[in-house]
Amino acid sequence: MRGGRNRPDSSMKDKRPAIQEDTADLVEYRLAMLQEDLKLLSGQENAWLSYADKVRALVSDISKERGRGQIASTQMDALQQVDHAVDVARNRLTALEDIASAAKTLYGGLTPQQKLLADSRFVTIIPLIIGGAPGISPDRVGQQRNAP
Repeated sequence: MRGGRNRPDSSMKDKRPAIQEDTADLVEYRLAMLQEDLKLLSGQENAWLSYADKVRALVSDISKERGRGQIASTQMDALQQVDHAVDVARNRLTALEDIASAAKTLYGGLTPQQKLLADSRFVTIIPLIIGGAPGISPDRVGQQRNAP
């Protein structure tokens, strides 16, 4: 035997929770860096909190659903699984629309200099949640503080 390295039964199962935790950690890191770099003014704090809370809520919902998904799929017939997938997609769409609304409010209250920073950073947060940032390898997201 070559150890556990080439055994598919253990390697994939062991990595899934770490990936979910890494995504939440990376999103939290990106939010913290964006908040720090924006140097928010006192009048911008509420809009920031609304945006960040909605992003965190979506990350939390996705993590919970991934945990429930494997168990639930074994207890549902095919049509129930399809209906469940539609419900999950609908809920995520609603959450993304909430995030978009909060982002618009936040963005509208930023100074021109803050908007330039936000233009390059907003794009790195949401794609992390839904499956990968454009132009950025998932392995590299979060490694460079000033990377867009």
